[in-house]
Amino acid sequence: MENFNWEEIKEKLVKAVKLEKNKADLSVKIIIKELDIEDNQIIGNILKSEKEMKQSLAQFINQGKPVNCEVEVNQDEKFILLKFNEIKMWQKTYEFFNDFFFGDYLKKMIEAMMGAFGGIFD
Repeated sequence: MENFNWEEIKEKLVKAVKLEKNKADLSVKIIIKELDIEDNQIIGNILKSEKEMKQSLAQFINQGKPVNCEVEVNQDEKFILLKFNEIKMWQKTYEFFNDFFFGDYLKKMIEAMMGAFGGIFD
């Protein structure tokens, strides 16, 4: 666990990802500012396709149930646009990604994985 520098990881995420929300059309936009972020498995897996994004949303914010939203993955301009029909799911999704990229969600996830593998990473 000594090799795990969370502040450094967080700093990279802040430089690599921009998160925008628009209440007028209930959209959340994830913009990839750094090109090499796709090489990061944890983030890259979420940002690959419409199908994978919908699976991630169902798993992380809706207790495994499908999330009703439009997903646009734009590989050329490096962004994902999510549009929702209901304000509650829009807000929940924004809060999740804000905590995921800029809060401690990812840290807790990594620590849980490290704990589950009991010292394998030390």
